[in-house]
Amino acid sequence: MTARNFRTTFWQKGIREGAWLTWDRIGFACLCSGIGLSLGLVWMLLVPNSFGAANGTVLMDYFSFWLAGRQALAGAPELVYIPAEFSALQKSLSGSDTVFGFFYPPTFQMLLTPFAALPYKAAFAVFILSTTALLCVSCRLITGKWLLAACLIIIPACANNAFHGQNAALTAALYGFFLVGVERQRMILAGIALGILTIKPQLGILAPVALIATLNWRTFLSASATTLVLAAASVLFFGVGVWQVFWQQAPVASAMMEIGGVEWGKMISVYGSLRQLGIGHAVAMGLQAGVGIGALVCVWRVWRRTEDMAVRSAVLVGGTLLVTPFALSYDLTLLIIPCAFVIRDGLRNGFLPFEKILLAFVISLSASTPAFAIFLGFPMAPLLPLAIVWLGLRRLDLSGEGRAQAGEPGHISGTASA
Repeated sequence: MTARNFRTTFWQKGIREGAWLTWDRIGFACLCSGIGLSLGLVWMLLVPNSFGAANGTVLMDYFSFWLAGRQALAGAPELVYIPAEFSALQKSLSGSDTVFGFFYPPTFQMLLTPFAALPYKAAFAVFILSTTALLCVSCRLITGKWLLAACLIIIPACANNAFHGQNAALTAALYGFFLVGVERQRMILAGIALGILTIKPQLGILAPVALIATLNWRTFLSASATTLVLAAASVLFFGVGVWQVFWQQAPVASAMMEIGGVEWGKMISVYGSLRQLGIGHAVAMGLQAGVGIGALVCVWRVWRRTEDMAVRSAVLVGGTLLVTPFALSYDLTLLIIPCAFVIRDGLRNGFLPFEKILLAFVISLSASTPAFAIFLGFPMAPLLPLAIVWLGLRRLDLSGEGRAQAGEPGHISGTASA
């Protein structure tokens, strides 16, 4: 084979078609990742390591979740929204100066109370296993295959979420249930899932736009009712005072973002990336708003023009991660959902040119964005949701008559590939 032929074959088969991304290779990589993830979690929870305080407390985000649930059980849920007192509580229990904020609404604190009845490390494990299992069910509903769902839940972003003890697997699962409900015309159930997603409200900011664009009032009303029921339940259990303290604490979260209390390199938003590059708060927020408006327009356009959920999910979920200024690396777990829809469609009908390599790029780098930002000075995180949005828009533009007018070839066969 000549050098020219080699380059042509490499470009055509390796990059354009992604022919090397076969199911046997992907399956083997997922098996190794699953084993590594399981052993890593066992090591973190059971073996003394650098993530633990001197008394053995695992200093990860879930520590604040567990304490929030414990305070609810103790009858003092409002303490977690008083930064000085919550920090003092964490230091007294861990013996470390490492503390974590809790900026979630009381509805999420209410959901954490059952786990808080368990010892800390057991609660950590049960929380991660149960929320990741929900994500697996969500992916199974999308793809129709348990094996493919199992592979999706061990991608790097999901592993990153598991090690932090964060809730991104739960929010991704809820997004999946919402989109599957819309696709299958189960509008009330879709609204319930969306309503529960208000435990992390910044991740649902574009969903009402999609529902209004499609005049889907049943899901809209169902989501609104679910949100009100959850809020009422939290008032019933905790009292109205906890909501008052929560809203009083809200400016603290904004201030923490502005002063870099949460490292900008660990954020995945356009705002965080711009601050990492030395751009001031006002300019960064202005550019963030511009990107957000662009994402909103894309969601409106796509949801009005097509019912193809591979397109809709890519633009909605990718746009959601672009529109919010406050999102961290583990939130890239949400990209599992549009990836699942696109992979399902690709396996049924074939993948578009460059689609498989783009999916591999997004998935493989989904837990590496902080390293690129902090150690290399390259805040690449927004490129991942942007790539997913572009993938959705491209599918919209190249579908049916659009593909023929563009002169693109048909789908690439994907029956033997993942």
